[in-house]
Amino acid sequence: MPDLAIVIVSWNVRDLLADCLRSVEADLARSQLDGEIWVVDNASHDGSAAMVRQSFPAVRLIASEQNLGFAGGNNAALRAMGFDRSGDSPTKPEIVLLL
Repeated sequence: MPDLAIVIVSWNVRDLLADCLRSVEADLARSQLDGEIWVVDNASHDGSAAMVRQSFPAVRLIASEQNLGFAGGNNAALRAMGFDRSGDSPTKPEIVLLL
């Protein structure tokens, strides 16, 4: 179970997302935390999802076919982490940052 999960919801901000992911990966590598990064791509048409797949293979990507909005994107990531299940899940992090 990771200590920290970072959720980034994005829509058509490919270059900014790449900068953000480089920064978050570097900060996470310097930390003492076992963390994971999640990106929820809200049906971007600028190649954001493909960029994440190609350039950031360790990032957990949810490529939505429709724009879920900020709250819906965060909810999709939380569901994927197991927060919609009753009881404890071994994949649930201790802390979740929604960015």
